[in-house]
Amino acid sequence: MPDLQRVIAKVAKQYCDSTTPHLNFDELVGDGNLKLAELITKDKLKTLRCRVEFFKYFKGTVNNHARGKVQKYRYTEKRTGQKPPPREQRFLPAEPGQDAPAEYHKNVDLSLDDPDLALQVPDQHHEGSHDDAEIAWGFGVVAAEYAFYLTAVEKLVFHEMIAPSAHARCYAEQDGLRKANHGKLSLKIKFAHMAEGIGLSPELFEEAVLSIRNKIKEYRMLTEEQQEKLARENAIIAQLKQVFGLQIPPDIDRMVVRRMLTMAARDQFDKLNSQINEMLTEVGAKVPRSIGADKLACYGVLYQKNCRQCNTCDLRHSCAVEAANLGLTKMAFSPKLLGVRQQRIPAFLPRIASEVTTQISSADEAEIISHLDETFQQAERAGQIYYYHHVGSDRPKRRYLFCVERTAPLKLRFCTPSEDLKKHLVGKQKTWCTRDEATLVEIVALIEQHGKETIDE
Repeated sequence: MPDLQRVIAKVAKQYCDSTTPHLNFDELVGDGNLKLAELITKDKLKTLRCRVEFFKYFKGTVNNHARGKVQKYRYTEKRTGQKPPPREQRFLPAEPGQDAPAEYHKNVDLSLDDPDLALQVPDQHHEGSHDDAEIAWGFGVVAAEYAFYLTAVEKLVFHEMIAPSAHARCYAEQDGLRKANHGKLSLKIKFAHMAEGIGLSPELFEEAVLSIRNKIKEYRMLTEEQQEKLARENAIIAQLKQVFGLQIPPDIDRMVVRRMLTMAARDQFDKLNSQINEMLTEVGAKVPRSIGADKLACYGVLYQKNCRQCNTCDLRHSCAVEAANLGLTKMAFSPKLLGVRQQRIPAFLPRIASEVTTQISSADEAEIISHLDETFQQAERAGQIYYYHHVGSDRPKRRYLFCVERTAPLKLRFCTPSEDLKKHLVGKQKTWCTRDEATLVEIVALIEQHGKETIDE
């Protein structure tokens, strides 16, 4: 036994590291004694023929265990970001003027934690499990699975439905005593009692109950494959919010999550790599693409309706669909938020000669009508739609600016345009329309010019 202890102490001294509790000298000695007990339990004393073979086997077992702990807790590829060097390359090459190679030294870990004072400095940007579970609801295993997808108010209502509070029980008892007949008491806790117990109106309580039922029903109808996919998405979102420093509640809408991750990826473009790009794609976010000169592609993210750059772009229709899938069509980003590298750059696709002279498409016509609806007031007169500037109650008289004479194909008539505007239109007297070969950008520009010239009239 003294010889075995000397072998254990020699191996522990060779592989100990005081900077981590897992490789402390006493810890390695304890592991060596554990291995010795395991060998005796497995009857290695009987299978090995002599003392020499047992010591060889025991020394190799303790050495392999110590090397495994070193590989697990100190010199790992996941921890250092690089593979450990082979045994023959664990010494640096000799410097000029030296005969022997320099000794190989591992990286030194610097930490703000003080193990002597039991002091640990927390990371302010880290959101741990304690922050996720702000309130200990005390749900069971099944109820906790359902509560994961509920909002804070729905969790309160769900907890009240599972375990009614003392206030709800008191209100139910009060109603039961009031309605008791010939000494027969019947108590039933209703939604009205629960709502009054937590301070909600019965209407809001019933609305929350309906929402909870729908969410639980959707969750229970998921197949095993869908549940695994949902769990994988939640795990990926948890990793991404740590990478970008975001706060993403588990019950938030998926559209909001995709939009947040898309803009965070553009704002922190230097953090992206192949693994993060794959994770962003899997949760439905748009991975930013660099186009050089410290600029990012605007396709599918920075689309804005009635923007001059977007109207001249040949990819505007597909870009609008892509941005709508991310919930970005109803948002206008501030230039300060976008920064220098996030600019709208129009794309021009090659066209054949026959396509250049064609009229505007049906999608362009719909965009023109939408621009008129958003900018001007609409009125119907003699079976035709007219547009005019918004006037208050003190100015009841209207001046009509545009008339939609035909929708398919679109024929837009300008009412009493200026002499400068007539140079870009075709017609005579009171019938002035756009040219057949006019593009979407030109038509929108003419509409804006006519609106500006008549705004004060």
